[in-house]
Amino acid sequence: MSRPSLPCSRRRALQAVGSVAVTGLAGCLGPSERSDQCPNSVHLSFDEATPVGVSNEFSTPVDGLGHATRTVVADALGSESGEATVRGYYSPKPHTDYVVTGPQPRYYRVGTADHDGTTVPGYEYAVDIDVDEPAGDDHRLSFPDLPPHDRESLRDAIGNSHLIHAPHYDSFAVTFAYERADARTRSVFVPERETWYLEWEDTLLRLTFSEQRTVEITTTTVSTELVAESPEAFVEHVGGERGVVLDGLTDRQREIVDQAVDGTYTDCEPDSAAFEDLRDRLSIGSDSPAALARYDGQWYFTGLEPPR
Repeated sequence: MSRPSLPCSRRRALQAVGSVAVTGLAGCLGPSERSDQCPNSVHLSFDEATPVGVSNEFSTPVDGLGHATRTVVADALGSESGEATVRGYYSPKPHTDYVVTGPQPRYYRVGTADHDGTTVPGYEYAVDIDVDEPAGDDHRLSFPDLPPHDRESLRDAIGNSHLIHAPHYDSFAVTFAYERADARTRSVFVPERETWYLEWEDTLLRLTFSEQRTVEITTTTVSTELVAESPEAFVEHVGGERGVVLDGLTDRQREIVDQAVDGTYTDCEPDSAAFEDLRDRLSIGSDSPAALARYDGQWYFTGLEPPR
């Protein structure tokens, strides 16, 4: 989220941040000068972390999750325990630490745990979207006519069915893998056939058998925990977990932060004492940069290029 750097030769008053205003800073270089005179420079930028921005960056609406994850997360949110369990080849993968529900936003931490795995044969097909009509009607299917577990496998594989209509999204892969023998017997795609044509949401798909291989079926437990009941409270929660509070700064460090807030601060001497100390304070855990920083009562997204 970095913005264009301010050349240090441009002496002007910087916008006040809280009650602090500073004038131009000496000793730093703009991007055009960096490559020749300052090859090891580091850029620091701060962007205001609004509630909407933090919500978009760190949480995902439940409806935005992939099908295999969305269903079980919704079940967990609706249960008294905040947990739900599912078993299958496509295990839930939230790819987010937090989910948000609406219309009155409530934010939940979401976690998963896999257990009780077993191996079964899996049948993988390559799926091409919006293909030409086949010469005949042999091996042509309609999505609603598929057995429910085959429909679920296709939904789980694509994640969100709207991708069938998305521009430039023209293929994906699906694996049909079932633990119960009767489910395999009732599956259209087990045993394999070289090619199937499938009508799904007014779009014609071609499924071409790729390979049979051994895959794992697992039981997955999804847990949810309420962490905030408003976007503003969520900012404070994320800041408490992934942010740092910048207080007790020296005058020089405040100048650095003020320029980072106004545009981008470029440090030509990464080992300078003021910047090095500030850089240490902007690191959490294993020297990874803090996602947020609180300065003069306001949370900011932090940008450090290159990071340590």
